[in-house]
Amino acid sequence: MLKNEKIVLTSIGKDPLFRIVTEKLLNNINLNYSEKTYILACSILFIKYFEGDKRLTSYIEFAYFIILKYSLTYKDYKPLYDFSVNFGFYPIVKIILENNLLDEYKIDDHFINIGLNRFKKENNDIETLEQHIESKNFLTDITNEKSYLAPTSFGKSFLIIDYIRALPKINWKIAIIVPTKSLLVQTHKMIKGAELKSKIIIHDEMYDNSLSFIAIFTQERALRLLNKNSNLFFDVIFIDEAHNILKQDSRSILLSRLIAKNRFRNIEQKIVYLSPLIDNVNNLKISPLQNISKHSVNFNVKEPEIFEYKMNNEIFKYNRFLNQFYKVGEDINVLSYLMRNSKLKNFIYGYSPRKIELLARDLSRFLPEIEISDDLQQLRNILKREVHKDFYIIEYLKFGIIYLHGKLPDIIKEYLEDKFKSLKEIKYIIANTVILEGINLPIDCLFIFNTRGLGGKELINLIGRVNRLNNIFSPHSNNLNKLLPPVHFVNNIEYNCKNSAMENKIKLLRDRIFADEIENPTLNSFDFNNLKINKNDKENKYEKIKLIQENEKFLYSEDNSYYDKIKKYLIENGIAEFYVNLDVLVKRFCLVTEIAEYKKIDEWRGESVMDKIAYIFIDDVENISDFSFKRLKDKEARNYYENYILIGQKKSLNENIDSQYKYFKTKVFSREPRLYIGSSYGEESRESSYYPESKLRVYIDLSKKSDAELINLAIVKIKIEEDFISFKLNKFILMMYDYDLISEDEYNIYVYGTMDKKKINLTRYGLSISLISRLEKDEQLKNLSFDEFNNLVGNEALNEFKNNIDDFYRFEINRYLN
Repeated sequence: MLKNEKIVLTSIGKDPLFRIVTEKLLNNINLNYSEKTYILACSILFIKYFEGDKRLTSYIEFAYFIILKYSLTYKDYKPLYDFSVNFGFYPIVKIILENNLLDEYKIDDHFINIGLNRFKKENNDIETLEQHIESKNFLTDITNEKSYLAPTSFGKSFLIIDYIRALPKINWKIAIIVPTKSLLVQTHKMIKGAELKSKIIIHDEMYDNSLSFIAIFTQERALRLLNKNSNLFFDVIFIDEAHNILKQDSRSILLSRLIAKNRFRNIEQKIVYLSPLIDNVNNLKISPLQNISKHSVNFNVKEPEIFEYKMNNEIFKYNRFLNQFYKVGEDINVLSYLMRNSKLKNFIYGYSPRKIELLARDLSRFLPEIEISDDLQQLRNILKREVHKDFYIIEYLKFGIIYLHGKLPDIIKEYLEDKFKSLKEIKYIIANTVILEGINLPIDCLFIFNTRGLGGKELINLIGRVNRLNNIFSPHSNNLNKLLPPVHFVNNIEYNCKNSAMENKIKLLRDRIFADEIENPTLNSFDFNNLKINKNDKENKYEKIKLIQENEKFLYSEDNSYYDKIKKYLIENGIAEFYVNLDVLVKRFCLVTEIAEYKKIDEWRGESVMDKIAYIFIDDVENISDFSFKRLKDKEARNYYENYILIGQKKSLNENIDSQYKYFKTKVFSREPRLYIGSSYGEESRESSYYPESKLRVYIDLSKKSDAELINLAIVKIKIEEDFISFKLNKFILMMYDYDLISEDEYNIYVYGTMDKKKINLTRYGLSISLISRLEKDEQLKNLSFDEFNNLVGNEALNEFKNNIDDFYRFEINRYLN
């Protein structure tokens, strides 16, 4: 919103009649005929001002909100229909005509209905005029680098398919880069379903020198593929959730490095940036020589109704155009407020996993039990069998509640997401950012219990999850009321930061467009002086940023001594971030690899892989900055991971939970009952001879926990270990393999859990080692194969087998099959 728009709208809001009528409309207080006429006339004036100056977007948004609210409140759809026809909101037009919502149907309306077919997609969705024009311009744009910026659920994913189909029929090496493994699985399903007649790979080790393929990768896998194949490059790269590149974290650096490395090899690379949150596409550049064209859908047909529950139990409704709060009631406490304002499907946004679980527990104690259907009872039984009978969510399902966060095993998180979609009895999902990127859930109402880390862009993205457009504009239904999604900001102490008032966060929603914050130091527009840094941390921060920039520059230096090659490898594969002084490790590694005897003598061969990691990367290497990795100085920690990797990954989730629980019980009665659990659940610090400087609260005292708490901590611990092994340990195992310090058999056993080639291929495809072991036990591996496009397929025998297994087992298998 432009500054002069804010000033004018704030001034208009002080007019007595306008203030009274807009407040009544916003709060569903009945308007008389003259008031209705007045407020609709005001909307027409806003429209005329916008038509005179297209920069005044808040005027047209306010006019739309007035008309939308009026039409839905009074079931008078003619104003909304006229507005939607004139401004190209054709999905709304379609719903109004399909459901006969006009009092009078004219011949013009018949021709308008016929004309809507021009804006129909293959999946029968109707596009808005702006969406149709922008997607068409995007597909015909011959610029090598271009962006498509649109609100959440405006079809950015389907644009990927349209773009690939429009490419000339020659060999193309395409990479679709997604930020999470969950989104990787979802995108893989979408690409398979599109039947693009191209080989699909989802792991860097699936590459077999094919001239043409579609790779669905995280940035880590894409870089590993390029690093292993010096002559390989991608012709086309799609960057999903491209706003992530602006952040300053290791994964954002990897994303910009991927673009830079591929550009170094292929100056004509085509890149597509997809995001709902980018303001200026020039901020995505890694080089001033890049030219990125912009295609954007700016108008969002949804306009949230915003409420705030305050600490004094008062309830206010917010008018973002006039920046006014109207008191609309009171309630006795936050849980009562939540229950009274709930819809069919509710998303309760929290921050930390512990607070999310606490909120789920408290809400379950406040709500009445629901009637348990056969499907819900089946889900509870499956969770008892596949996870554990003491898993908290089993009890919470009796109240229609589930919770999700990043410390739940991926398969359980995805399974519960699927059940939230399909079971109407599950009314509440309590979660954090884990479901914000690409996950499509049916959500009717949003409750924000914590605003930590949420700026204007993040709030817009979060609110965009409510009432996705495919749910609003489903055929033969009138869901137009969902165009006003309810969003509740709930001030509280129990599940939020202390003294965290939400009013200032709410006021950010006056704007729909927010300036980009460029924190990634490898981007062309990065400016250290623009960073928001505490004065005391400024010097330290500057040194870290300088080191990142120097490392990125070093990757393209022409000095190729053995020392420099090692250093480049450590930087490219993300090992450098584990150390304060990388040169110490480079010298250590050079020394080890130059002594050829280490590869040959029986003593070295007889050492465990974990001990080899400690010898090369930890022992006699100072300045290790990663605390979780530094723990491997401890022989007990190394033995734990050795056992977990070689035995634990082959077990089922339930078996691993039971094993973890038994391990916890042994520690309870040991001299040291404290366990490393990480910052999300850590309650205590611990000093030892290995890391006396540590003051981090990353340990938990198991002796203070009940058996049920130990079980649920075991579930969390399994996810923590999976991430530690996948994102950290495996980097070191891969480096030892690449430099011939461990054998191929050792590498396969530790990374894939097997030396069997078919099982390895299945693991690369995404199947877990435990699922493969289960399929082998049930004699089903023989019924799986890969088709000519690298898709995993099952035969009729497997289909018959799936009909006779439980829902969870079937879900695990179907994640990877057509």
